[in-house]
Amino acid sequence: MKKVCRLAGAILLMLITAVLLSCQPDDSDNSSGTDDTSATGQGLAITADFLNQTLSIVDIDKLTKGATRADALVGTVDLSNYSPGPLDLAITPDGKTALVSISGGWLGSFTTVPAGNGTLLFVDIPSRKVVAELFTGKSPMGIAITKDGKRAFVGHYAESYFAVVDIAARTYTKIQTGAQYNEEIALDDTETVGILSYGTSGNCRTFSVANPSTLGKTTGISGDAAGVAFFPGTKVAYVVESPTPLTLNAGGHVLVKVTNVSAPTTSNHVSSMQSPNWYPVTPLPSRKTVAIPAVKNGTLSLVEMKLNGTTAQQVQSITVGAVEKIAYGAVTDPSGRVLVAVPGEHFVGVIDLASGTAFTVPWEVSESGPTTIRIVP
Repeated sequence: MKKVCRLAGAILLMLITAVLLSCQPDDSDNSSGTDDTSATGQGLAITADFLNQTLSIVDIDKLTKGATRADALVGTVDLSNYSPGPLDLAITPDGKTALVSISGGWLGSFTTVPAGNGTLLFVDIPSRKVVAELFTGKSPMGIAITKDGKRAFVGHYAESYFAVVDIAARTYTKIQTGAQYNEEIALDDTETVGILSYGTSGNCRTFSVANPSTLGKTTGISGDAAGVAFFPGTKVAYVVESPTPLTLNAGGHVLVKVTNVSAPTTSNHVSSMQSPNWYPVTPLPSRKTVAIPAVKNGTLSLVEMKLNGTTAQQVQSITVGAVEKIAYGAVTDPSGRVLVAVPGEHFVGVIDLASGTAFTVPWEVSESGPTTIRIVP
């Protein structure tokens, strides 16, 4: 009798196990080998891989010392139909949409860039699909999105304007600046004012976020204005100037105060032919500072600057690794680390400001990239 009971119990257990197994999710149709629901939310970043014509979605917690892009990769977005490739991007506050600048920008001075006027793409992050394209002008570059997710401001390297994009309607208006080389753009914390690096002289255009046609401009600056960012909690922008051998422009920096958008004032203009090559600037809200990747004598360092009255003072400089020319994009992750995209050497630098340490994560791409890295909100 006991044997019969044991046998019956065993059969019942087998039946229950089979039912439970049949209820498990089937991953056989997931070609990326990942769960699509993980493609949004905290802990993710997206890189623009430029001439590789992809976006890479990565888990930032897996960007650790000794790791590679493959270790952190969640998924990719194929942009091979869009030439030259994804140069810059920004992500809407809900974490669902990436606006991507397809452009060669000024990188044709450093590498061979395929022909193409470029365009602006709307990429749905959960599905990893391009859902719309909007031609806002030739060579779109830097993008700044408002906190309500309604508008994006887009610089255009090959046009004499920047575009103000209605994200929901997918339309845009032009704001004339009077010169080409409209590159990088930033908004202050309150989204009252904005600043755009433009032209060949190192000057900037300032504008009202509420009414972008209300413009101001700096004058008398010599240099090549590049990356821009407001010191957190202020209306003082830190503007990088990169040395440009072709025009003999010196590098350095300048502070631009935008209390009056129509009449910005400048201070602390430092200009030197011995300046490092630097391009992006990223704000560090928790530290009330900004950080700039700087390349000099074949070495990439991350320089942190603080605002002291009308001058910028260096807080620290952290060596990252060997780089021949430039780092293009930088961002701060939720833990306070700075992530730097380096296209020529194909890596992302990871810098811990608190400990003063850094390492690099190989990006395992064959063409120039990544150029930009952004955090998914």
